[in-house]
Amino acid sequence: MEKSRILQLTAFAAFLSLGYLALNYFVFISLSTFFQGINLNYIYLFIGLATISFPVSMIVEQKSSNFLSKAIYLFSTTWMGIALYFAWVIIAIFLIRLIIPIPLEVAGTLIIALVSIITIYSLINSYNAHEKHIKIPIDKLDSPINLVQLSDVHIGSVRNSGFLKRVVSKIKDINPDAVLITGDLADGSSAIYENTFYPFKELKMPIFFTPGNHDSYFGIENVFRALKFADVHILENDMIEFKGIQIIGAAYSMRRNNLRNVLNEINFDPEQAAILMYHLPSEWDAARENGIDLQLSGHTHHGQFYPFNLLVKLVFPYLGGLYKKGKDHLYVSAGTGTWGPPMRLGSRNEITVIELEPSNH
Repeated sequence: MEKSRILQLTAFAAFLSLGYLALNYFVFISLSTFFQGINLNYIYLFIGLATISFPVSMIVEQKSSNFLSKAIYLFSTTWMGIALYFAWVIIAIFLIRLIIPIPLEVAGTLIIALVSIITIYSLINSYNAHEKHIKIPIDKLDSPINLVQLSDVHIGSVRNSGFLKRVVSKIKDINPDAVLITGDLADGSSAIYENTFYPFKELKMPIFFTPGNHDSYFGIENVFRALKFADVHILENDMIEFKGIQIIGAAYSMRRNNLRNVLNEINFDPEQAAILMYHLPSEWDAARENGIDLQLSGHTHHGQFYPFNLLVKLVFPYLGGLYKKGKDHLYVSAGTGTWGPPMRLGSRNEITVIELEPSNH
């Protein structure tokens, strides 16, 4: 891995650790007030161990992944989600106690019970990817086409080949005309090897991929090599025709007006049906102005778990689902996998089955 990439990841881990330290401090100190008599030295020890486990396991995973580092990484990312649940449940119970005088120990027990129930549900809810069917009319289409969209699968330290095999098995049952992957197939938490995406070889239909931000974290060239080994077509600011549809892939970028510039450089016919694969659910107006009938995006995870859906929507107004303007559509996948905590609350992992139909059908 390039030194610049290692420095970026280290800086990101340091910044995240500061926020994580504040979160853990709030949770453990708050819980100690509900269960009085606990030695504060133990509290500080738990705060320290919980905080450093994530950045340490993240760095070890990047440099030399092993069973222990994966286990610690999984524990630390899961605890991050649990700590967030603790934070807002503690705040909620604190507000309730302003009205109802609940004894401290009863309130503490209630907090632990609620967080335990929410955690178990969230972990179970994120285990599998569920089919979501949508129908979209396209005026320029001559005949119906069935597609599957995958997005934000995040294959890495938490989601591995076992998860990918389950996804591939579901796609076999669906049997679409093609599979479109709109970025973040790789998580960036561990190395990508040549055979990482090998399960895709079992699929008989063409698979098209365009990169997301996480795909570059461990070297985009490693992701591309694994994709080529799995017979996946890479669309990086490129276009391919498939069954009368122009499928365009615009690579992830935070450059201003990136999508508009990319579409201006790609030679495609705006009078012919066009589908855009773009990881970010943004610049939809630029896509529409350039003749795109359907933009497929991801990135948001639909907030993944409450209350992040409220925060993510402030940054990405198109948070998840199907949007329509005139005859044009944007679909934002909630994501096939998860990033960070393997949890879902208020959202579900999805394999999106998109049925494209001519408008006159």
